[in-house]
Amino acid sequence: MKFSISILLSGILFFTAFALPVHASGEITSPLPIKSADSISERALTITDDILPGETSSRTYTYTVLRDETASKSKFLSLEWSHSELLIPPSAVTIEIDGEPIRSIALSKDSAEDRVTIPLRDEHLTKGTHEITVRFTGILRGRMCDTGNTSGSWFTVRSSSFVSIGNKTNLSLNEYSSTFTQTFNETLTLVLPDRPDAASYEATLLLYRQLKNDASDSDNVLIRYERQLKSFKGNYIFVGEKDGFTGPVATLIDDLDTSLEDDEMLLQRVNLVDKGNSVDALFVLTNNSESFEGKLDHLLLERHRQQFDGEKLILSSIPASQATENVVSLRTLGASDLIMSGAQAKSANYFYPLPVIDTASSVEIDVSYKLSESLTVKEGEQSTAELIAWINNVPHSIPLDNDPDDMGFYHHKVRVAASTLERATFLDVSFEARGLRSEAPCTDNDVDRWIYVSSDSEVTLPTSNGNTNNEVFLNMASLFATEKGVVLVVPDDDSLSTLKNVATVISGLPVTPLTHQVEVVRAAELDESILEDRSVMFVGNPEDAAILKEKQEDWIVSGDKGIDLTQYGFTPETSAEYAWIQPSPWNTDRALVVIATTDSIDASLMQTLAFPNETFSVAVKNQNGAIFTNSSTISDQADAINTDVAETRSTNSIWYFVGFVVLIALTVGLLLMMRRRKKSS
Repeated sequence: MKFSISILLSGILFFTAFALPVHASGEITSPLPIKSADSISERALTITDDILPGETSSRTYTYTVLRDETASKSKFLSLEWSHSELLIPPSAVTIEIDGEPIRSIALSKDSAEDRVTIPLRDEHLTKGTHEITVRFTGILRGRMCDTGNTSGSWFTVRSSSFVSIGNKTNLSLNEYSSTFTQTFNETLTLVLPDRPDAASYEATLLLYRQLKNDASDSDNVLIRYERQLKSFKGNYIFVGEKDGFTGPVATLIDDLDTSLEDDEMLLQRVNLVDKGNSVDALFVLTNNSESFEGKLDHLLLERHRQQFDGEKLILSSIPASQATENVVSLRTLGASDLIMSGAQAKSANYFYPLPVIDTASSVEIDVSYKLSESLTVKEGEQSTAELIAWINNVPHSIPLDNDPDDMGFYHHKVRVAASTLERATFLDVSFEARGLRSEAPCTDNDVDRWIYVSSDSEVTLPTSNGNTNNEVFLNMASLFATEKGVVLVVPDDDSLSTLKNVATVISGLPVTPLTHQVEVVRAAELDESILEDRSVMFVGNPEDAAILKEKQEDWIVSGDKGIDLTQYGFTPETSAEYAWIQPSPWNTDRALVVIATTDSIDASLMQTLAFPNETFSVAVKNQNGAIFTNSSTISDQADAINTDVAETRSTNSIWYFVGFVVLIALTVGLLLMMRRRKKSS
């Protein structure tokens, strides 16, 4: 009997071993088919065509390898180009990887449209960031030993150029978010429950905004409800309460170890596998969606993302809020030490969010720089070169003839007018050097002519006073910079069109808000108490939100019979979408922003609101796709105010003159009377 039982148990164990799939650590069997097999990842060098001007110039691109790879036929650099048909020998392009020249190619009329494939070696596939530099020299017929300073010499790196490398990754959170933002040839999908509560909705939207902004191809970042999943393709991030999912995602969660306290948030990397295919996934889960508040900021702040490690992380901490500094270095803007030469005369653009700018505001940039000996200006001479600081597309010249300090650094303060920044959301800084290229035929002295700009150069910004632009669209980011941020009111339904519209709005914001800077609230759950000290942004049909409908008589777009866009010169019959901003009816120091539609919201409308190039309070997207604003109305009102002020001043001046004449007459009369009395006495 014991022998029979032993045989039976052995048979059960044998059957079980072959019946159940065995997966490596971090793998979960997918309940849905996986359409994307393991493949080689292609990383674009540049999203847009990149033009290198002649006679000599260069560009540097980067790619990141997530783990050490070995060389193979499928791992290579593909560089596609076009260039001027006027080029003659010895025109050439040289490709360097990590500073080492790999290939030089002669350019002529026959190579005007061409490409080259360069196999990557093991040293090009080590974990970390690598550089690809393209150096161009373009000589034109009849211009040998000439300055080469002509529009006829150019070389374009096509946006179809790419690096093909392995996409196998260790399932480690220290690779977040680079693993998910490489969307050049695959999609990233964020998935939320079919009936998400407001806090889960908010968490998914904020992650979507951040990842879409960082992705190599933002069009390949998607947001979906669980019910929309029919198969898996690309990479996935699942966000929400553990019990909020009820379909295929719930099946996946059942295979995870999700033991959590109510105040904790889980991050876990896994591979979903099916029939030899796999996709990469990240779970961002809580027992209680209120736990996303604060803890989600770990994913939104780069400094905290860089500290992630392991396949699984349970977070209970909240990042400390950072005080906004009004003096920051160029390094804070993302710049490293800059070296400009004749071959690389321009720097990249660097950005930093601005507070509300008024007429009394000022921005200063204290530029620290060094010059090559050949650029040093001797007494009585004039500099042949020029350093330009471009601030929000306005040039500011930096002199090269002042005296250096003891360390050899020159210093110059660039003062930026408030008018340059009043419509800007970000400070935009770049540098350009002119006159560094050698102009002597057949003589190349450019290696000795350079300007070095230190990343320790400082930018002084106006101190934020907590104010917001609440009458016109100027700096939308300032709404989120106030102490309590913005209430984002979304429609009550969970339709696909509503999700698409809200995602369009959140992705169109000029900044990614942190969790304390925005609160997503369903329209039916809105209470006036949370609107009293915060700005509010409504998405959808404003007449469907009861609490907003109650204030309709205060809307700047209201007329005698409801919404009246004709008062601003718009045609309602052709106005598909519209938006307006005004002081909030619940607190006039804050803003009410309404982004209204009965159908869909286009990204171009959000682009106009977030980055305005004119002053307006109402914008309309026409059915033909054009955006119109009431900027002319705003200008007319300003002119009328200025006219009234001028007329008042003119009238006052007349009365001042009349009064002055009367005063003189009275004074003269008084003196005459006194003189007569004196004589009579």
